[in-house]
Amino acid sequence: MLRRAVLVAILFLLVPLTVAAEGDSAVEASTGRMLATFDLGLEELSVSPDGLNVIVVGANGFALRFSTEDVNDEIELNSGDEDDLADVDWHPRGETALIVGEDGTMLRYATSDHSVTHVAGSTAFFLGQSLSAVAWDAAGGWAYVGTPDGSIVRYRENANGNGEFFTLNDTKSSAILDIACLKKMHSHCVFATESDGIGIIDSEHQVSWLSGSTGLKWRAVICPHPARDRCYGAGQGSTVGVVELDPTVASDSYVLVKQVNIDAEFTGFHIGTEDTILIQTAPFGWVDWNVMEGTDSLGYAYPWLYNHDAGKSDPMIAHERLIGGWTTTDETGFGVTSFGRIVEYAPPPKSIDEKLVSSLAGILVIVAVPGSVLGLLFMMSPKMQKKYKKWSDGRRERRMEKRRAGQPEKKKEKPTGRRR
Repeated sequence: MLRRAVLVAILFLLVPLTVAAEGDSAVEASTGRMLATFDLGLEELSVSPDGLNVIVVGANGFALRFSTEDVNDEIELNSGDEDDLADVDWHPRGETALIVGEDGTMLRYATSDHSVTHVAGSTAFFLGQSLSAVAWDAAGGWAYVGTPDGSIVRYRENANGNGEFFTLNDTKSSAILDIACLKKMHSHCVFATESDGIGIIDSEHQVSWLSGSTGLKWRAVICPHPARDRCYGAGQGSTVGVVELDPTVASDSYVLVKQVNIDAEFTGFHIGTEDTILIQTAPFGWVDWNVMEGTDSLGYAYPWLYNHDAGKSDPMIAHERLIGGWTTTDETGFGVTSFGRIVEYAPPPKSIDEKLVSSLAGILVIVAVPGSVLGLLFMMSPKMQKKYKKWSDGRRERRMEKRRAGQPEKKKEKPTGRRR
């Protein structure tokens, strides 16, 4: 019984005493920089594998690279193309990136000289077909390119520098809105569609369609943590699709749908910490999704930045559309809007009273926890209760005997001076 009491006491300590209050944003947003004085019409961004650089792409062939450590450190990329650009993804080695867009535009950016060139053979293969999404597999051997008509093409550059293109089988007809690959050798890629659900591509380039994902528009997908065989989809109606990957048989993978109670639509993701991802919302905001929490261990949503708090420092922020972002610490990071605004987020500064409470919290917990544990042990252990009762009854009986005999009860003397 005592062992059981100890277990209950330990479980008590593991239960969180506080949760994020509904309606309270965890961070504040402010403008870090404007990339231009006019609307750039940005569509997508991609963070380099080492986390040090970002490429943003958008309307009229606009492409820009800048540093995550200093957003003013930029290199404008001359695509030589005026077609709208829709997506970009870095190669896993971080030396190049692929950019895709309207009218069959497929470009290759090289970090060595910051050149942007048309991918060899892409113009002839796509013949003006618009491209909507691109992602490299974990090994960097193949890139997958999605289109508005639902087709997916795999691409690689051969030893002669020419492009090789193959259309995948078993795709459907609704637009491919996003593609993401788990950065783990011989792993799968998933893709989001306008109306056909979430699909999966295995290491042999075979397409399967995942149960549990139909009937929703999926705007974005992400595979954030290579150690876990799990991806996520952002669906209409503030829905999160938890994609449970079967590492052996891709077609046995499935989607579990979780609904988040928030007055916003989910539009995309960026990686937070090892256990979190940030979900972008429209109107402007973020939800913090802890991938390990929830009663089902599928994840739990916490407020990060609500739209009604987004425009406190700059009202324009709340009215713009997020295209992506990145974190700098567990609590700070940046987002980029389609207009071209780089938004910095961080926790609000603490008042003096809040700092004092925070500093005392550890002391209060240390003092309070032992008493709580002892109390729980006592309540859960009849053996301890019997021993206490026996001791208490004996002490009371001795006092009564002394009183009946007329003997004063001895008291401990308190020290009256400094101990030497």
